[in-house]
Order: sequence, then structure tokens, then C-alpha cells
Amino acid sequence: MPMLTCDVWSPKGGSGKSTLSLTLAAFFAAEDTSRRVLLVDADAQQSARTWEARAKQCGHAVPFDVSASDTRADRYDVVIVDHAPYAPAVAASTLKGNVILMPVLPSSFFDAASTVKGETDLRSKGKRVLLVPNRVETAYASDLSFLASGFVGRPFIKKRKAAYQATVARGLTIFGADKSGIRGLREARVEFERVVESLVDLAAA
Repeated sequence: MPMLTCDVWSPKGGSGKSTLSLTLAAFFAAEDTSRRVLLVDADAQQSARTWEARAKQCGHAVPFDVSASDTRADRYDVVIVDHAPYAPAVAASTLKGNVILMPVLPSSFFDAASTVKGETDLRSKGKRVLLVPNRVETAYASDLSFLASGFVGRPFIKKRKAAYQATVARGLTIFGADKSGIRGLREARVEFERVVESLVDLAAA
């Protein structure tokens, strides 16, 4: 059985689920090259499979497997599932991983409220949930206020389009782009490693 299965889910689309899923898979594959890592693309948008095709087109080796289903998940050490957005009522029975990672965009009040409600519903059913503020603009008072409302000392992802989006567009991730010349890779890795640390601690709790 996998030592870690992580569901990446949000009730709202456009929250950065797929980029976080790719980055998680890349982190675990890079941390230990003997580790078998599977990224399940369960979203109809097929972002992970589109990225995989782009990586191969650019001549990059993909250090983890990408699949449309989890039928062979028991062969892997780490399984990351990129889910489609759907109602929290459906999520409770669908998300079965050790831990659930939920990105939330603090810049949108309604999206944030919906995501926080989804987190609360899942926790009430005994699920382990890590809510991660994503694309945070630390120059915006509203984003800082959101962080201060319940995320002080907890990991968050800054808005680093050059590091995250530019690597994905090239069929890379922040953990496999050392020679790309893309700015902000080191900072992005540091902040993402904080997310992974919290995720692993929660899964082991």
C-alpha cells in the first residue's frame, strides 16, 4: 500500500489544484529517486496529462507516472490525486487519501468562504485537511488580513508566476528546472517544502 495518498481538491475551479498536484508529485520523486510516485489526473480538464505531453514534447524525462485512474495505486509509494472541483457533500465520500490538500485564494472572498466551509465539513467527518492559501499577494492588505485571521505560522504560497507557471508551461516543475534560468526557483522551493512538511506531519498524526 502507498505510504502516502494525498487528495488535492477544492470546491472551486481555478484555485491552483493542478499546479500544486504536479509540484507535490515532483517533490516526492526528487526527494528520493527510488520512490515510486503516481499522479492521478481525475479532473476532466486533464491538466496533468496535458503537462505530461508537454514535458515529453520538450524532451524532458517525467520522474513520476501520470494516470487517469488509481487502479494500480497499490504499486506506488506515494499517490497524489488531482480531483475535479465538486460540492463538499460529494467530497466526503470521494476523498479517501491519508490527507486532503485544499488550496484557497484569499483574493476572492466568495471562493475563500466556499473553500473554508468545505474544509469545515470535511473535518467534521474526520478527514485530515491542510488548507493552503495560494497565490498570496503579500503587498495587499486584504491578503495579509486573511492570513492573520487563521494562518499565522502556517504555510502559504506566494504569487510567483515566474517560478510555478513558467516551469509548467515548459513541461517542468520547480523541482526539475535547475538549468531553465527561471527566476524565483529557490524561494518557491523553500515555501513549497514548508507545505510538504505540514502535509506529511498531518498524514502521520
